[in-house]
Amino acid sequence: MSTPPPSTRERYAAYADRIADVSPTYAAWARSLDDDLVALLDTVPPTQRQPELVFAVARGLGADPSDPAALRALGQEARPALVAALTTATMQANDPRRLAPLVPVIAALAARTARSLGLVDVGAAASLCSFPDRVTLDLRVHDAGVGRGEEHRLVRTHTAPAEPSLRLTADAWGTVPSPSTAAIRVAGRVALDPHPVDLRVPGAFDRLVQAVPPEATDRTALMREAARVTLAEPPVRITGRVPDDLDRALDALPADCEPVVMTAGTLVYVPGAGRQRFVDRVAERGVHWVALERTGILAGVASTLPDGIDPTDPASFATVSLDGVALAVCDAFGTATRWFRDPSL
Repeated sequence: MSTPPPSTRERYAAYADRIADVSPTYAAWARSLDDDLVALLDTVPPTQRQPELVFAVARGLGADPSDPAALRALGQEARPALVAALTTATMQANDPRRLAPLVPVIAALAARTARSLGLVDVGAAASLCSFPDRVTLDLRVHDAGVGRGEEHRLVRTHTAPAEPSLRLTADAWGTVPSPSTAAIRVAGRVALDPHPVDLRVPGAFDRLVQAVPPEATDRTALMREAARVTLAEPPVRITGRVPDDLDRALDALPADCEPVVMTAGTLVYVPGAGRQRFVDRVAERGVHWVALERTGILAGVASTLPDGIDPTDPASFATVSLDGVALAVCDAFGTATRWFRDPSL
């Protein structure tokens, strides 16, 4: 018998526990749900009830996250406006930290081919994760059994060949990828999203960061740096969804390149049947697929995980995979990764 999905109240309680150390204000909002607000959220589709999406919409409607009662008040005083906004809202907050576990995989792919890569970022939003080649990545490599913040070695894993670039540092354990000895060469990049964000539009960045907890000023600053990179190296933007528009995105790449499809926290928003059709179509096209997706949502990838991986463990929230084979597990943001396969081997 399958386990029923968590209720809205359970979903928000779990979110509050997960976010409390990072954002006390968002944790307080998540714990502030009363029966009326739960009933309101239950009138919109499940994909529109995500805490970050709801909170971004609430802030856009004027709710102050520093006031724990503001979310309930909005539900009472502006119910029609809140429901209408939630029905059409999209989750657009890219987190460029997720590039940290993807860069070593893409660098390994680049080293294997004489052709430059053609990148298709699926669910690109504002394309803050569309430029692995422009990331200088340092890994804090910990020995087995050593926790974050303890003794470690700092290893430069990839160096961006040009500016502007993004500098990331992340923790790593296990069979850590070998450092790249060459830059990732990119011939073209395509951003595929149902609602692609053009950061050249006034106010676009400000709307993007409404989904970021107000305490996360370092994350907002990193997003701003990522925005500088993507504005300097803009992708071809295609409005569309997977699996239906995957072929159109791939066909927009330059002819003489090595196509690589990237998904980072995207496929959880694709219904199960469509998710499998996407996986099948990637295989049919014979292109590489680099993914950072929630652990367990892709049955084929999950079957390649080592024994003992617990999808409910925050440290194993997401799985890093290449062409459907799991390489590592990490936290939700890619800041701490346990590797069990070196993508360069």
